Amino acid sequence: MPNQPEIIVNTTKPLSLSEENAVLRMQLHKEQEARIEAQTELLMVDLAQENGDPPPSRMAMIVGLAKLAESRDDETGTHLARIKQYTTIIANTFAKKHPDLLPLGEVSIIGAASMLHDIGKVGIVDDVLLHPGSFSEAQFSSMKQHTNIGADILLALSEELGSDPWINTSIQIALSHHERWDGTGYPFGLAGEGINLPARIVAVADVYDALTSARVYKPAMSHNAAIELIRNDSGTHFDLNVVNAMVTQEATMNKVRDRLSH
Repeated sequence: MPNQPEIIVNTTKPLSLSEENAVLRMQLHKEQEARIEAQTELLMVDLAQENGDPPPSRMAMIVGLAKLAESRDDETGTHLARIKQYTTIIANTFAKKHPDLLPLGEVSIIGAASMLHDIGKVGIVDDVLLHPGSFSEAQFSSMKQHTNIGADILLALSEELGSDPWINTSIQIALSHHERWDGTGYPFGLAGEGINLPARIVAVADVYDALTSARVYKPAMSHNAAIELIRNDSGTHFDLNVVNAMVTQEATMNKVRDRLSH
C-alpha cells in the first residue's frame, strides 16, 4: 500500500471546531481508502485460487457464455472442451520453458478464458456463420467482426463486474486470436509480440482443432498432418515458441483429440 502523507497539525494554538472537524474528516477518509484497498486485495487473493481456476460462480458464467456461442453452430460439438484442454496443455508447457514470460499460476486462467474465444459469433448472422463452404469476400468481412463483437461483449461485462484476470484474459483472446505472427491477421494486423501471449496460444489450439475436426465441407485432417502444417506455419502464422511447446506435447494433444472427438 503506498505511503500516505502525514497530517501535520500545528499544536501551538488550539484548533477551532471547524478545523478539528476537517482534520477528523481527512483522517476518516484515509482510513476508508486504506480499508477499501485492503478489501480489494483480499478479494483478488480469494478469487485467484492456488490452481488458477476461477471461483465456481465465475466459471459458471464463462461456461454459460461459451455455450451460448456454441449453440449457434451445431457442428462445434465438443469444440469448447477440446480448446480448453489444448490451450491448457500448450500454456503449461510454455510456462515451464519460459517462466519469465508466463507464470504457471496464469495457465489455468488462460485455459478457462479460451472457452470464450468465439463468443462474438453470437453477433454473426446465420447466413454467414452457417455457410457450408468458402466465404465470399463480403461474408469473410462479416465473419471477421466476431473478434470485435466478442471483445465488446466482454468489455461490457467487465464494466459491470469489475476487472478480474479471467475476463481481462478473455477479452485479449477474443480480440486477437486471429492475428498472425507476420502481421497479416485480423482485426488489427498486429505482428510478433505485439499480439498478446494468451491469444497466440489459443491461435495454435484453435487451428489444430479446426484441422483435426470434420465439417460438412471437409473431412478431418490426421493428427500428424495437422502438426506438420502448424510447424510449417510457425514464424509466419504462429509464434515459434508456442508451436514448439505444442509439439513437445503432441502425443498428449492426440490423446485429448481421440477422447473428445465426435
